[in-house]
Amino acid sequence: MRSGAVGGVSCVAAILLLAGCGGSDSPTTARLGERSVTAAQKVSTQEAVDALFLGSGPAIPRDGQGDCALPGVWTGFPRGATIRVRLAPAVPGPARDAIRRVADQVGAATQGVLAVRVEAAEGDPIPGLNEVTVAVTDASRCASPGCVQRTFAGRGVVRSVEVIEPVGQAPTVYAQHAVGSGVLGLCRIDARRIGGAGDSLMSGGPGIQPGDAASVLTALDLAATQAVWSSSLAPGAARRDFLALGLVNIQVGERPRAKP
Repeated sequence: MRSGAVGGVSCVAAILLLAGCGGSDSPTTARLGERSVTAAQKVSTQEAVDALFLGSGPAIPRDGQGDCALPGVWTGFPRGATIRVRLAPAVPGPARDAIRRVADQVGAATQGVLAVRVEAAEGDPIPGLNEVTVAVTDASRCASPGCVQRTFAGRGVVRSVEVIEPVGQAPTVYAQHAVGSGVLGLCRIDARRIGGAGDSLMSGGPGIQPGDAASVLTALDLAATQAVWSSSLAPGAARRDFLALGLVNIQVGERPRAKP
């Protein structure tokens, strides 16, 4: 935002409205009570955590397509896991590159708690413990084009993930499914609610087409993932556990819980 008056509002007033003044267009961050707010964001970090990890709250896709394995429960690989992402020979080069770009962010996203190795596989791989496999098929075995199939070692604790994509799938969708949903266990977030499809790797909602989302984990995604992975919680935690640590906001009908 430029210096000076904007639409009749002075720079001082704009600052009070959390709109940054000066020559820089980079996002500015302020504290508003217990909510972390970034001027470029239209949702708080708590709202992003709620949508991305639990499939709940005001930022979930308005078409109901949250793509969460267990809504209300954090679903993911166990803390400390090294996850192998194995790619079938039919996975196209641009899709491989897209997966590797996001896989390279997992260490930062989880504060070093998870590690990822992306490998080529022979034939269509079958996922084993702490593995994500990616294959391509002419006729998807899923109800909709592209899918993520999980097995579990316990409530919310992922054992393995199988990603199946149709021929011609957008590279960004490969990254969403293999790393966003598969490795990190993230759900979808409403693109219009956050300011646009390019503001999250996991953007979804009405009117959002495959490939519209960001090609990497964005600042919003990283703020949410780092908040959760730096906490004392582990996959399998329920929304009430997130609420107790202030990672999500209180919704209508909920009562705050004391921190454990």
